[in-house]
Amino acid sequence: MGEQKQSAQRTLLGDPGLPGAGLSVGVVVLLVLAAMAAVIGFVRLPDSMLGVGLVGIAVFLAVGARICQARDQHQALYRLLGKRPSP
Repeated sequence: MGEQKQSAQRTLLGDPGLPGAGLSVGVVVLLVLAAMAAVIGFVRLPDSMLGVGLVGIAVFLAVGARICQARDQHQALYRLLGKRPSP
């Protein structure tokens, strides 16, 4: 009788975890691989292209920061949508 009905979103996407729990393992692995590729690419740049390489590294860091910010926002939205108003 006391069973709660499981939402379709939780079934399909899973529980996002506790707030501030960090990134998922898949995201961390992809960020590490991308960081390695960015470092290798930057090291192989000729001297005339170092300015463009620095801009590329800055964009890479901005994308990584946005991924972390999006996870926090997603968790907050998920928690708000999961609350049901009291009748």
